[in-house]
Amino acid sequence: MTVTQPSNNSSAHQIVLLLDDDLMITEGLAAGLERSGRTIITCNDIESGELVVEWLNPSHVVTDMKLSSPFKYEGLDFIRFAKNHSPDTRIVVITGDAPDALQLEASERGAVAFLQKPFDIADLDAVLDIMAPPRTGSPAWPAVIRMPLIDEILTSPSLSTAFQPIVRLATGAPVGYEALARFASESPLRDPETLFKYALRKDRLQDLEMACVSGALRAGATLAQSAPLFFNIHPAMFAAGRRLYDTVIREAKAADVSLNHIVLEITEQGTLSGDRKVLDYITQLKDVGVRFAFDDVGVAYSHLPFVDTVRPSFLKISQQFGTGFETDSTRTKIVKNILSLASDFGSELILEGIETAETAAAAVDLGIKYGQGYHFARPAVAATFAKPGA
Repeated sequence: MTVTQPSNNSSAHQIVLLLDDDLMITEGLAAGLERSGRTIITCNDIESGELVVEWLNPSHVVTDMKLSSPFKYEGLDFIRFAKNHSPDTRIVVITGDAPDALQLEASERGAVAFLQKPFDIADLDAVLDIMAPPRTGSPAWPAVIRMPLIDEILTSPSLSTAFQPIVRLATGAPVGYEALARFASESPLRDPETLFKYALRKDRLQDLEMACVSGALRAGATLAQSAPLFFNIHPAMFAAGRRLYDTVIREAKAADVSLNHIVLEITEQGTLSGDRKVLDYITQLKDVGVRFAFDDVGVAYSHLPFVDTVRPSFLKISQQFGTGFETDSTRTKIVKNILSLASDFGSELILEGIETAETAAAAVDLGIKYGQGYHFARPAVAATFAKPGA
Protein backbone atom coordinates (compact mmCIF):
# COMPACT_ATOMS: atom_id res chain seq x y z
CA MET A 1 0.00 0.00 0.00
CA THR A 2 1.19 3.50 -0.80
CA VAL A 3 -0.14 6.16 1.54
CA THR A 4 -0.40 9.54 -0.15
CA GLN A 5 -1.25 12.87 1.36
CA PRO A 6 -4.98 13.51 1.06
CA SER A 7 -6.70 16.67 -0.06
CA ASN A 8 -9.56 18.15 1.93
CA ASN A 9 -12.12 18.34 -0.86
CA SER A 10 -12.61 14.64 -1.51
CA SER A 11 -15.26 12.16 -0.48
CA ALA A 12 -15.55 11.52 3.23
CA HIS A 13 -13.18 8.97 4.69
CA GLN A 14 -12.08 8.98 8.29
CA ILE A 15 -8.35 8.83 8.97
CA VAL A 16 -8.03 8.35 12.71
CA LEU A 17 -4.73 8.72 14.55
CA LEU A 18 -4.61 6.89 17.90
CA LEU A 19 -1.75 8.04 20.14
CA ASP A 20 -1.00 6.33 23.44
CA ASP A 21 2.27 5.04 24.90
CA ASP A 22 0.53 1.78 25.84
CA LEU A 23 0.55 -0.64 22.91
CA MET A 24 -2.29 -2.70 24.36
CA ILE A 25 -4.52 0.38 24.52
CA THR A 26 -3.91 1.44 20.91
CA GLU A 27 -4.37 -2.13 19.67
CA GLY A 28 -7.57 -2.56 21.67
CA LEU A 29 -9.04 0.74 20.53
CA ALA A 30 -8.11 0.03 16.91
CA ALA A 31 -9.84 -3.34 17.01
CA GLY A 32 -12.97 -1.83 18.51
CA LEU A 33 -13.12 1.14 16.14
CA GLU A 34 -12.41 -0.74 12.92
CA ARG A 35 -15.08 -0.36 10.23
CA SER A 36 -15.63 0.47 6.58
CA GLY A 37 -14.75 4.00 5.52
CA ARG A 38 -12.23 4.44 8.32
CA THR A 39 -8.46 4.02 8.39
CA ILE A 40 -6.82 3.86 11.80
CA ILE A 41 -3.15 4.67 12.36
CA THR A 42 -1.76 3.73 15.76
CA CYS A 43 1.28 5.45 17.31
CA ASN A 44 3.04 4.82 20.58
CA ASP A 45 5.28 7.87 20.74
CA ILE A 46 4.85 11.55 20.00
CA GLU A 47 7.43 11.65 17.23
CA SER A 48 5.64 9.10 15.05
CA GLY A 49 2.35 10.85 15.81
CA GLU A 50 3.79 14.12 14.54
CA LEU A 51 4.88 12.47 11.30
CA VAL A 52 1.41 11.05 10.73
CA VAL A 53 -0.11 14.48 11.23
CA GLU A 54 2.36 15.98 8.76
CA TRP A 55 1.87 13.22 6.20
CA LEU A 56 -1.82 12.45 6.35
CA ASN A 57 -3.61 15.45 7.84
CA PRO A 58 -5.93 13.06 9.75
CA SER A 59 -9.61 13.73 10.21
CA HIS A 60 -9.30 12.78 13.90
CA VAL A 61 -6.65 12.56 16.56
CA VAL A 62 -7.34 10.52 19.69
CA THR A 63 -4.58 11.15 22.21
CA ASP A 64 -3.70 10.37 25.77
CA MET A 65 -2.31 13.17 27.94
CA LYS A 66 0.59 11.36 29.61
CA LEU A 67 2.82 9.88 26.91
CA SER A 68 6.19 9.21 28.52
CA SER A 69 5.92 9.92 32.22
CA PRO A 70 3.22 9.93 34.91
CA PHE A 71 4.27 13.49 35.71
CA LYS A 72 4.13 15.07 32.26
CA TYR A 73 1.21 16.07 30.07
CA GLU A 74 2.89 15.91 26.65
CA GLY A 75 -0.50 15.33 25.06
CA LEU A 76 -1.25 19.02 25.51
CA ASP A 77 1.73 19.95 23.36
CA PHE A 78 0.69 17.37 20.80
CA ILE A 79 -2.79 18.92 20.57
CA ARG A 80 -1.22 22.26 19.73
CA PHE A 81 1.09 20.63 17.17
CA ALA A 82 -1.81 18.85 15.49
CA LYS A 83 -3.97 21.98 15.30
CA ASN A 84 -1.09 24.04 13.92
CA HIS A 85 -0.48 21.53 11.14
CA SER A 86 -4.05 20.45 10.48
CA PRO A 87 -6.51 23.07 11.79
CA ASP A 88 -9.72 21.20 10.97
CA THR A 89 -8.63 17.90 12.55
CA ARG A 90 -10.99 16.90 15.37
CA ILE A 91 -9.06 16.09 18.54
CA VAL A 92 -10.35 13.79 21.25
CA VAL A 93 -8.52 13.48 24.58
CA ILE A 94 -8.50 10.19 26.49
CA THR A 95 -6.91 10.00 29.93
CA GLY A 96 -7.20 8.42 33.33
CA ASP A 97 -6.42 11.73 35.00
CA ALA A 98 -9.00 14.39 34.18
CA PRO A 99 -8.97 17.43 36.49
CA ASP A 100 -11.10 20.36 35.35
CA ALA A 101 -8.04 22.51 34.70
CA LEU A 102 -6.63 19.88 32.34
CA GLN A 103 -9.89 19.64 30.40
CA LEU A 104 -10.03 23.41 30.09
CA GLU A 105 -6.44 23.61 28.85
CA ALA A 106 -7.03 20.81 26.34
CA SER A 107 -10.14 22.60 25.06
CA GLU A 108 -8.31 25.90 24.70
CA ARG A 109 -5.63 24.16 22.64
CA GLY A 110 -8.20 22.65 20.30
CA ALA A 111 -9.66 19.45 21.77
CA VAL A 112 -13.37 18.94 20.99
CA ALA A 113 -14.09 16.00 23.32
CA PHE A 114 -12.73 14.51 26.52
CA LEU A 115 -13.14 10.87 27.61
CA GLN A 116 -11.92 9.59 30.94
CA LYS A 117 -10.50 6.06 31.12
CA PRO A 118 -12.05 3.57 31.31
CA PHE A 119 -14.73 4.50 28.79
CA ASP A 120 -17.12 2.65 26.52
CA ILE A 121 -15.61 2.34 23.06
CA ALA A 122 -19.06 3.01 21.62
CA ASP A 123 -18.85 6.52 23.09
CA LEU A 124 -15.56 7.15 21.29
CA ASP A 125 -16.98 5.69 18.10
CA ALA A 126 -19.91 8.08 18.30
CA VAL A 127 -17.61 11.09 18.86
CA LEU A 128 -15.65 10.21 15.72
CA ASP A 129 -18.79 10.47 13.61
CA ILE A 130 -19.62 14.01 14.75
CA MET A 131 -18.66 16.69 12.22
CA ALA A 132 -15.92 14.60 10.65
CA PRO A 133 -13.93 16.65 8.12
CA PRO A 134 -13.62 14.92 4.72
CA ARG A 135 -10.41 13.13 3.86
CA THR A 136 -9.15 11.03 0.97
CA GLY A 137 -9.05 7.32 1.61
CA SER A 138 -8.95 4.11 -0.35
CA PRO A 139 -10.60 0.70 0.04
CA ALA A 140 -7.12 -0.72 -0.67
CA TRP A 141 -5.75 0.70 2.57
CA PRO A 142 -5.54 -1.67 5.54
CA ALA A 143 -8.13 -0.94 8.18
CA VAL A 144 -5.35 -0.49 10.76
CA ILE A 145 -1.82 0.81 10.15
CA ARG A 146 0.67 0.67 13.00
CA MET A 147 3.69 2.96 13.21
CA PRO A 148 6.57 0.81 14.51
CA LEU A 149 8.87 2.15 17.20
CA ILE A 150 12.51 2.94 16.46
CA ASP A 151 13.84 -0.06 18.41
CA GLU A 152 11.65 -2.39 16.36
CA ILE A 153 12.85 -0.83 13.12
CA LEU A 154 16.54 -1.23 14.00
CA THR A 155 16.21 -5.00 14.42
CA SER A 156 13.56 -5.64 11.78
CA PRO A 157 14.25 -7.74 8.67
CA SER A 158 12.07 -5.18 6.88
CA LEU A 159 14.98 -2.73 7.10
CA SER A 160 16.91 -3.56 3.94
CA THR A 161 19.05 -2.10 1.17
CA ALA A 162 18.45 -1.41 -2.50
CA PHE A 163 21.31 -0.56 -4.84
CA GLN A 164 21.46 1.73 -7.86
CA PRO A 165 24.38 1.56 -10.29
CA ILE A 166 26.64 4.52 -10.98
CA VAL A 167 27.79 4.09 -14.57
CA ARG A 168 30.47 5.25 -16.95
CA LEU A 169 28.42 7.37 -19.34
CA ALA A 170 30.45 6.48 -22.41
CA THR A 171 29.72 2.76 -22.05
CA GLY A 172 26.92 2.37 -19.49
CA ALA A 173 29.12 -0.03 -17.49
CA PRO A 174 28.69 0.10 -13.68
CA VAL A 175 31.57 1.71 -11.80
CA GLY A 176 29.90 1.76 -8.39
CA TYR A 177 26.63 1.18 -6.55
CA GLU A 178 24.80 3.55 -4.24
CA ALA A 179 23.25 1.83 -1.20
CA LEU A 180 19.74 3.09 -0.47
CA ALA A 181 17.89 2.30 2.76
CA ARG A 182 14.45 0.72 2.45
CA PHE A 183 11.88 -0.14 5.10
CA ALA A 184 9.00 -2.36 4.08
CA SER A 185 5.99 -1.02 5.94
CA GLU A 186 2.37 -0.05 5.42
CA SER A 187 3.08 3.12 7.39
CA PRO A 188 4.53 6.46 6.21
CA LEU A 189 7.92 5.15 7.41
CA ARG A 190 8.20 3.31 4.11
CA ASP A 191 9.40 6.65 2.75
CA PRO A 192 13.18 6.83 3.45
CA GLU A 193 13.13 10.57 4.13
CA THR A 194 10.35 10.13 6.68
CA LEU A 195 12.13 7.15 8.24
CA PHE A 196 15.30 9.14 8.84
CA LYS A 197 13.31 12.15 10.01
CA TYR A 198 11.69 9.92 12.64
CA ALA A 199 15.09 8.64 13.81
CA LEU A 200 16.40 12.20 14.01
CA ARG A 201 13.44 13.32 16.13
CA LYS A 202 13.99 10.35 18.43
CA ASP A 203 17.68 11.29 18.72
CA ARG A 204 18.49 7.86 17.26
CA LEU A 205 19.91 8.90 13.91
CA GLN A 206 23.28 7.38 14.69
CA ASP A 207 21.67 4.02 15.46
CA LEU A 208 19.70 3.99 12.22
CA GLU A 209 22.65 5.14 10.11
CA MET A 210 24.90 2.44 11.53
CA ALA A 211 22.24 -0.25 11.12
CA CYS A 212 21.89 0.76 7.46
CA VAL A 213 25.64 0.77 6.85
CA SER A 214 26.02 -2.66 8.46
CA GLY A 215 23.12 -4.12 6.50
CA ALA A 216 24.25 -2.60 3.22
CA LEU A 217 27.78 -3.96 3.58
CA ARG A 218 26.39 -7.45 4.10
CA ALA A 219 23.85 -7.15 1.30
CA GLY A 220 26.27 -5.56 -1.17
CA ALA A 221 29.39 -7.61 -0.41
CA THR A 222 29.24 -9.39 -3.77
CA LEU A 223 28.87 -6.13 -5.69
CA ALA A 224 31.76 -4.64 -3.73
CA GLN A 225 34.16 -7.24 -5.10
CA SER A 226 34.15 -5.45 -8.45
CA ALA A 227 33.06 -1.87 -7.71
CA PRO A 228 32.83 0.52 -4.74
CA LEU A 229 29.72 0.92 -2.63
CA PHE A 230 28.47 4.45 -1.92
CA PHE A 231 26.80 5.09 1.46
CA ASN A 232 24.76 8.18 2.35
CA ILE A 233 25.95 9.57 5.68
CA HIS A 234 24.35 12.45 7.59
CA PRO A 235 26.95 15.12 8.49
CA ALA A 236 26.06 14.77 12.18
CA MET A 237 27.63 11.30 12.16
CA PHE A 238 31.09 12.83 11.93
CA ALA A 239 30.52 14.69 15.18
CA ALA A 240 29.61 11.47 17.00
CA GLY A 241 33.09 10.42 17.98
CA ARG A 242 34.65 7.22 16.64
CA ARG A 243 31.44 5.29 16.22
CA LEU A 244 31.28 5.74 12.44
CA TYR A 245 34.96 4.87 12.04
CA ASP A 246 34.73 1.79 14.24
CA THR A 247 31.52 0.54 12.59
CA VAL A 248 32.83 0.93 9.05
CA ILE A 249 36.10 -0.86 9.86
CA ARG A 250 34.41 -3.69 11.78
CA GLU A 251 31.53 -4.31 9.38
CA ALA A 252 33.69 -4.08 6.26
CA LYS A 253 36.00 -6.73 7.69
CA ALA A 254 33.04 -8.95 8.62
CA ALA A 255 31.61 -8.64 5.10
CA ASP A 256 35.03 -9.06 3.45
CA VAL A 257 34.69 -5.69 1.70
CA SER A 258 37.89 -3.77 0.94
CA LEU A 259 37.98 -0.35 2.58
CA ASN A 260 39.02 1.25 -0.71
CA HIS A 261 35.71 0.04 -2.11
CA ILE A 262 33.77 2.16 0.38
CA VAL A 263 32.69 5.71 -0.47
CA LEU A 264 30.93 7.76 2.19
CA GLU A 265 28.57 10.31 0.65
CA ILE A 266 28.21 13.25 3.00
CA THR A 267 24.61 14.33 2.47
CA GLU A 268 23.16 17.84 2.45
CA GLN A 269 20.73 17.04 5.28
CA GLY A 270 22.69 19.08 7.81
CA THR A 271 25.79 21.19 8.29
CA LEU A 272 29.19 19.55 8.31
CA SER A 273 31.05 20.77 11.37
CA GLY A 274 34.44 22.36 10.90
CA ASP A 275 35.54 21.17 14.32
CA ARG A 276 39.08 19.82 14.28
CA LYS A 277 37.99 16.45 15.69
CA VAL A 278 35.44 16.01 12.89
CA LEU A 279 38.05 16.68 10.24
CA ASP A 280 40.47 14.35 12.04
CA TYR A 281 37.94 11.48 11.89
CA ILE A 282 37.52 12.07 8.17
CA THR A 283 41.29 12.02 7.74
CA GLN A 284 41.56 8.77 9.72
CA LEU A 285 39.02 7.12 7.44
CA LYS A 286 40.84 8.34 4.37
CA ASP A 287 44.10 7.01 5.79
CA VAL A 288 42.71 3.45 5.81
CA GLY A 289 41.42 3.73 2.25
CA VAL A 290 37.84 4.99 2.63
CA ARG A 291 36.90 7.61 0.05
CA PHE A 292 34.41 10.46 0.26
CA ALA A 293 31.81 12.14 -1.89
CA PHE A 294 29.77 15.31 -1.40
CA ASP A 295 26.17 14.47 -2.24
CA ASP A 296 23.58 16.82 -3.76
CA VAL A 297 26.09 19.62 -4.24
CA GLY A 298 24.34 22.98 -4.26
CA VAL A 299 21.17 21.84 -2.48
CA ALA A 300 20.15 22.88 1.06
CA TYR A 301 23.29 23.06 3.23
CA SER A 302 26.47 23.53 1.25
CA HIS A 303 29.63 21.65 2.12
CA LEU A 304 31.60 23.43 -0.59
CA PRO A 305 33.72 25.36 1.97
CA PHE A 306 35.13 21.96 2.98
CA VAL A 307 36.09 20.81 -0.52
CA ASP A 308 39.70 21.83 -0.04
CA THR A 309 39.90 20.29 3.46
CA VAL A 310 38.14 16.99 2.76
CA ARG A 311 39.23 16.64 -0.88
CA PRO A 312 36.36 14.29 -1.77
CA SER A 313 36.96 11.81 -4.56
CA PHE A 314 33.53 12.61 -6.00
CA LEU A 315 31.08 15.48 -6.25
CA LYS A 316 27.51 14.44 -6.98
CA ILE A 317 25.10 16.81 -8.68
CA SER A 318 21.57 16.41 -7.36
CA GLN A 319 18.80 15.19 -9.64
CA GLN A 320 17.21 18.57 -8.91
CA PHE A 321 19.81 19.99 -11.30
CA GLY A 322 20.62 16.86 -13.30
CA THR A 323 17.25 15.69 -14.61
CA GLY A 324 16.75 17.27 -18.03
CA PHE A 325 19.43 19.89 -17.34
CA GLU A 326 20.10 20.24 -21.08
CA THR A 327 16.67 21.84 -21.58
CA ASP A 328 17.27 24.63 -19.07
CA SER A 329 20.02 27.21 -19.46
CA THR A 330 20.25 27.99 -15.73
CA ARG A 331 20.70 24.36 -14.72
CA THR A 332 23.18 23.86 -17.54
CA LYS A 333 25.28 26.71 -16.15
CA ILE A 334 25.11 25.20 -12.65
CA VAL A 335 26.24 21.81 -13.96
CA LYS A 336 29.12 23.42 -15.86
CA ASN A 337 30.21 25.39 -12.78
CA ILE A 338 30.23 22.31 -10.55
CA LEU A 339 32.10 20.37 -13.21
CA SER A 340 34.75 23.12 -13.23
CA LEU A 341 34.91 23.04 -9.43
CA ALA A 342 35.39 19.27 -9.43
CA SER A 343 38.22 19.61 -11.93
CA ASP A 344 39.92 22.31 -9.85
CA PHE A 345 40.00 20.08 -6.77
CA GLY A 346 40.75 16.77 -8.47
CA SER A 347 37.29 15.28 -7.86
CA GLU A 348 35.27 13.21 -10.30
CA LEU A 349 31.75 14.42 -11.08
CA ILE A 350 28.69 12.17 -10.92
CA LEU A 351 25.45 13.48 -12.44
CA GLU A 352 22.35 12.13 -10.71
CA GLY A 353 18.81 12.01 -12.06
CA ILE A 354 19.57 10.94 -15.63
CA GLU A 355 16.25 9.74 -17.00
CA THR A 356 16.71 10.00 -20.77
CA ALA A 357 19.28 9.26 -23.43
CA GLU A 358 19.26 12.96 -24.29
CA THR A 359 20.40 13.96 -20.79
CA ALA A 360 23.09 11.26 -20.82
CA ALA A 361 24.38 12.47 -24.20
CA ALA A 362 24.40 16.12 -23.05
CA ALA A 363 26.42 15.12 -19.98
CA VAL A 364 28.98 13.33 -22.16
CA ASP A 365 29.22 16.39 -24.40
CA LEU A 366 30.15 18.48 -21.33
CA GLY A 367 32.87 16.03 -20.36
CA ILE A 368 31.08 14.36 -17.45
CA LYS A 369 32.30 10.79 -17.06
CA TYR A 370 29.84 9.28 -14.60
CA GLY A 371 26.10 9.28 -14.10
CA GLN A 372 23.24 7.68 -12.24
CA GLY A 373 19.51 7.52 -12.84
CA TYR A 374 16.45 5.63 -14.06
CA HIS A 375 17.74 5.72 -17.63
CA PHE A 376 20.30 3.12 -16.59
CA ALA A 377 18.59 1.26 -13.74
CA ARG A 378 16.15 1.69 -10.91
CA PRO A 379 17.20 0.77 -7.37
CA ALA A 380 16.95 -2.97 -6.79
CA VAL A 381 18.33 -5.74 -4.60
CA ALA A 382 21.99 -6.60 -5.09
CA ALA A 383 21.23 -9.89 -6.85
CA THR A 384 19.71 -7.93 -9.74
CA PHE A 385 23.11 -6.54 -10.64
CA ALA A 386 25.26 -9.47 -9.52
CA LYS A 387 23.85 -11.82 -12.18
CA PRO A 388 26.09 -12.59 -15.16
CA GLY A 389 25.41 -10.14 -17.96
CA ALA A 390 23.46 -7.74 -15.73
